[in-house]
Amino acid sequence: MVYINRDDHMSLLNDKPNCYNNRNEEEPFITDIECVISEYKTVVAGSNAEFTSTWLLEKDIWIQGEKGALAEEVDTLYRGRVVNVNPGAARLGREQRFIHPYIVLAEHKETFIGVPITNMAYSKRDKKHYLRNPFEVELVMRDPESKKPYREFRCRKPSVADIRNISGLDKRRIIKDTLYTERKNVPVEYIEDISAKIRDIIAF
Repeated sequence: MVYINRDDHMSLLNDKPNCYNNRNEEEPFITDIECVISEYKTVVAGSNAEFTSTWLLEKDIWIQGEKGALAEEVDTLYRGRVVNVNPGAARLGREQRFIHPYIVLAEHKETFIGVPITNMAYSKRDKKHYLRNPFEVELVMRDPESKKPYREFRCRKPSVADIRNISGLDKRRIIKDTLYTERKNVPVEYIEDISAKIRDIIAF
């Protein structure tokens, strides 16, 4: 596993390439697309390019937006459906980033609201799992031995829904993998517990 050089990446944002500076000159300037390709090469050529595909996805969506391209025809989601989502790599601190399964809470045209699923914290000293903060909801079944419906998504190991990182996301960030085509949904218990936690936070 290799990593993106943050200094190199930030320099792309802070230092405008020459092609942007030539627009007021009479000589022809390099096109925006060639600028982006040049930036790609700068990042990918480095030996530390972790999750470059995530960064490229963000750039790809940005380019589509700049061209005024309409979003491709997207699937209608429903509350409780689980999809793998690539929310990006450029977030700061403890904000959710990189590919995670998301539970869909609502949708509107090309966007949806989802809450990410992540692993529950584990204490090696106490030999037990625990919640990191009051904004996590442990995803458990009332009757774990009950027969699992074919399209139901159950967490295989201790997991939580991270309410702190509920996000409104573009549907183009959804990874169209097997989970997407199988159209799986979480058990009603997961949705009930998430909704109860959201109500508690709002009431507080």
